[in-house]
Amino acid sequence: MSSLPLTTPSPHAPPEIWRQIFSFATRSNACCDIDYLPFQPMQELQETTASLEEDNLRMDTCISLVRVSRHFRALAVGFLYEDVRILDAPGLESFMAGIYRSAQEDGSCGYGAYVRRLELPRRRTRFRPDTNNLPFPTYPIPCDPETTRLDDILWLCPNIEILVRPCLRLDAENITFWSNLVGKPVIGCLSRLMRLEWHESELDARFYGSNNTNRLRELVSQAPNLRYLFLSSDRQNSLSDLCLPPSLRTIRINRSHFHSSGPKKVMPKSRHALYVPNFRNLVLHTMLPSALLDFVVTVGHQLRVLELAFAPQVTFSSNQMQRLISRCPRLEELVYYFGAPEISPLLDFQCRSVKRVRLRINPEEWNPSKPVLRGQMEVLEGPSFPELDEIILHDSTRWFMRRDLGKDFLRRMLQRGCTARFEDGSPVEIPA
Repeated sequence: MSSLPLTTPSPHAPPEIWRQIFSFATRSNACCDIDYLPFQPMQELQETTASLEEDNLRMDTCISLVRVSRHFRALAVGFLYEDVRILDAPGLESFMAGIYRSAQEDGSCGYGAYVRRLELPRRRTRFRPDTNNLPFPTYPIPCDPETTRLDDILWLCPNIEILVRPCLRLDAENITFWSNLVGKPVIGCLSRLMRLEWHESELDARFYGSNNTNRLRELVSQAPNLRYLFLSSDRQNSLSDLCLPPSLRTIRINRSHFHSSGPKKVMPKSRHALYVPNFRNLVLHTMLPSALLDFVVTVGHQLRVLELAFAPQVTFSSNQMQRLISRCPRLEELVYYFGAPEISPLLDFQCRSVKRVRLRINPEEWNPSKPVLRGQMEVLEGPSFPELDEIILHDSTRWFMRRDLGKDFLRRMLQRGCTARFEDGSPVEIPA
C-alpha cells in the first residue's frame, strides 16, 4: 500500500482570509448604513464612554496591524482609513499629512481613496473647560488662509459615501476649527456621497454667517447619488432651500432645540423646483413646523414609510397627526416606539392607505405605564387605520408577549384579520 504524499501547509494565509479577520478585528461602531433602516438611534444616544473606548481600541488595532509587516500594511491600511473621525485641528493636520504623503507616493489620491465615512469634527461626550475661551467668537471669525478647507478634504477623499457634521461643542476652539473648514466653497461632483448627516443650530449664523448654509447647499446639489439626508436644524426653510437630487430616498428631520435670543427671521420660500421621484421614507424627531409641512404637501404623495422617532413624554395630538398624514395619501407603513411618542386617535379622519405598523418595545429604553399602553392599543384597534393588516414587533426580549395586556391586544388584532410577526420574520404565537 503506497503512502499518501505529505503536504506542506502554506506559511501565509490567502489575502482574502486576512481581510476577513481584519474586518472583524477593526469593525467600527458607527452607523455605516446607506439606506433607511427602522429605529436607527441618534448618534449622541449611541456614544458613551464605553463606545469611545471601543473606538480607540479599534484605532489601536488598526495601527498595530499596519506596523506588523509590509504585507499586513497593504491589507490593513484600508481598514485604518475606512471610517475617519476628526476631533480637532491637530488631528486634521495629522490626517491630511498622511493623505498628502501617500498621494505623492502613488501619484493618485493615496490613502484618501480608502475613506468611506468621514465625521468632521467628531462629537465629544466630555466638555473640556480649558478650551472654553469666553466670550465666544462671532462672525466674521479670523481664518488662516493656509489651513485645510472642507473642499480640500473632499477632493483628496473622492470615495466618501457617508459625511457627518455633528452638533458642535460651544467652545471657541471647536467653533474656530469649523469656521476654517467652511471658509471656501465646495467645488466638484461628489458622485460617491450617498448619506449626509448635518447638524446645525441658530447660532451657526452668528458664528459663520452664510458660510455654513452655503456649504450644506453645495454638498446636496453636487451629490447626484445622495440617498439619505439627515438634517437637524432650527431654520424654517432648511429643507425647502435645498436643491434635492432625484436619487434621494430618505429624509430624516430633527431640531437642535438650541435657540438664540435674537428675533425670528421670516425666510422667503424656496424657488427650487422639487423633483424627488425616489423619495419614500420620512423620519421625524419632532413635529413639523409650517414651512416643512409645505414641503410634505409637495412630495407627500410619494411617501410610503413614516417613522416617528423615539420621543418619550411627547404626544402627537389628533390634529397634528391629521395634518401630517392627510398630506401623505399613499402612506403604507407607520413606524414608532410604542408609547414614545404617544399617538392620539384620528378624530373624524381615517387613513385607509396604512397597511403595516412597526412597533418597537424595549423596557430598558422606555417602559410605558398601563394607561399609556391601553391608549396606544385603542389607536390601532379603533377606526383610525381601518385597512391595517400587519403588525411587526421589534421586541427582542419578548417583553410585550409576557404581559396580559400585550397578549390580549394581539389576540384581538388577529381576530380582526391582522397578521403579527417579529422583526426576524417569526410569527407571533399567542398561548391559549
